[in-house]
Amino acid sequence: MLTHDGLVQDVKGRISKLQDMMKSEDFAALVIIGGGAPGGMGAIRYITNAHLWGGAGYAVLGQDDPDPYMLVWSSYQGVWTRNETTTRKERVESPPDLMERVQELVTGYAGDSGKRIGVVNMKKLLPLGAYESLQQVLGNHELVDATEEYNLIRQIKSPFELEAVQQNGYILDACMDVFADRAHIGARYWDVCAATEEFVKAKGAFWGRTKLSLDLTPFTVPTPKDLTMSEDDIINFEIVYESPWGYWLEMTTVFSFIDLPDEVQLQLDAYLAAVDASSAVACTGNTYADISDANDKAIAEVMKAGGSSLKVDGKHTPDCHSTGLDGSDGPSSASDPDFVLKSNMILSYHPGTVLENNRGFLISDNFMVTDHGAVRLSPHNASRYYMRLSS
Repeated sequence: MLTHDGLVQDVKGRISKLQDMMKSEDFAALVIIGGGAPGGMGAIRYITNAHLWGGAGYAVLGQDDPDPYMLVWSSYQGVWTRNETTTRKERVESPPDLMERVQELVTGYAGDSGKRIGVVNMKKLLPLGAYESLQQVLGNHELVDATEEYNLIRQIKSPFELEAVQQNGYILDACMDVFADRAHIGARYWDVCAATEEFVKAKGAFWGRTKLSLDLTPFTVPTPKDLTMSEDDIINFEIVYESPWGYWLEMTTVFSFIDLPDEVQLQLDAYLAAVDASSAVACTGNTYADISDANDKAIAEVMKAGGSSLKVDGKHTPDCHSTGLDGSDGPSSASDPDFVLKSNMILSYHPGTVLENNRGFLISDNFMVTDHGAVRLSPHNASRYYMRLSS
């Protein structure tokens, strides 16, 4: 059940798994680096529920201490974090010197020198100056990038997390109905997109964005505020938002007031086939490469059978990536095609092609990996990837 008490119990299980990893890797302490922007918040939130909204944050965990310390950059952020955290409130601190306090905590767990210290997001989020400071205060220890080990644990979702993800799937799918209800010829795109964001925020989300493409270019971008809807618009609408519990999903749908041109309908049919083919091979033990191969084969077969003479010039996004408390909590099919899938991973899947003359669009949806293929986590299905609008 999605309650704060349920979250507290779930976080205890996450910390226990991380401490098992720490003992296996001989990490005397773990320093998790975060930042207050999408892509930088999830690793810290995973073990503290700290919702960073700006500035730097550090969590410090010992091998046998069940309560991590949470260090934030301002007293204001500290008040907010204490209201939400799953760790002991007195362990949320806003010290005048973050690195000095990190040193004190690590020393308390590891002594003065000679131990292995795991550092999460060391390469991704740590600026050069902060890295130099970390090296200076912990230089007597061996600093080891523990990002991969950490992410491998948080990519496999617990029952609590799966329920939170599924909740967001239903919310974002309902946003497509909000978009359709508010859309009409002459409406401002900004107003229609704002209505969808109002809906999702009213459900408890905090971070997110809407994006769209109108000219069959393969990139959705932030909504142009002064542009109005026209009868011949082909709208590629994307919403990317976290759930009330912080779990990110993305969904994309094609809208139009008129029938799709044959070229666009064929490409949409190809994407629908790609979703089915890719879902079938998204099994425990298979790899991202298996998904990409199934995706590419399905798209090529449908385009060829439909008589398309358009050449595929590439892809504008990876075929898929894992998602969770960050929009991406691990590698993508582009960065690590040999990555092995595991049960209860959540995949954000978005087949998309760039056709010659820079033509294209995308759809996106979210699935859970199982032993027998991927399971969709919302009502967003083939009938929802394209929606005809009333003028």
